[in-house]
Amino acid sequence: MVGPMTVLYTPLDLPSLDFDREEFIKWHETKRHRNRDNINYDKKDFIAPWLVSFAYHVDYGWCNRFMKVIPNFQDILYNHLPYTDITYVNFLEQKIPCQLHQDVGSRPDHEDEPGAYKAFIVYDEPLMYFQKGKTKDVISEEKLYIHHPNNLTKWFAINNYDAYHAADLPAVGQRKIIMTILGKLDKKKHKEILDRSLEKYKDYLITS
Repeated sequence: MVGPMTVLYTPLDLPSLDFDREEFIKWHETKRHRNRDNINYDKKDFIAPWLVSFAYHVDYGWCNRFMKVIPNFQDILYNHLPYTDITYVNFLEQKIPCQLHQDVGSRPDHEDEPGAYKAFIVYDEPLMYFQKGKTKDVISEEKLYIHHPNNLTKWFAINNYDAYHAADLPAVGQRKIIMTILGKLDKKKHKEILDRSLEKYKDYLITS
């Protein structure tokens, strides 16, 4: 949140992830499994549209093979991202259309939004969008698509809670795989990253 403006999405000014697309996809395809439905969403009949793979989970530790796929990831995670501890690092690949929804699970403090750190590891075309409105009865019909500057940064922050969002299904031959990180935010470091990112990528912001 910046003054009276609520930021729903911004690219992030963070170090580049060094990896080969095809090598990453090969790793992901050996690890992915069906994600469970009805977890932390506003719809009790929400059908999770993703296959999920994990690079790290607090209960199981790191996948050693993943560290060879993105060898500079741990350096970025521990030295550049604003977390004091990490719960998981996963990758969500969309396989069916993503329904319009709001997340309702554990969220950052309101003043820390957008506070969910993610990265478009594979994002071949704009698919994710917001629709503004407090309830589905008064929601705008306009779809505000995320036109992410993937040539500049793969990182972005999103506010999953203050606007409805969804995603179209990738066309044949196209893919969408997003990294999601869950952990406890270091508020000071998060604000520093957000402030410089909002200035650097101001032409790409989506706000309400």
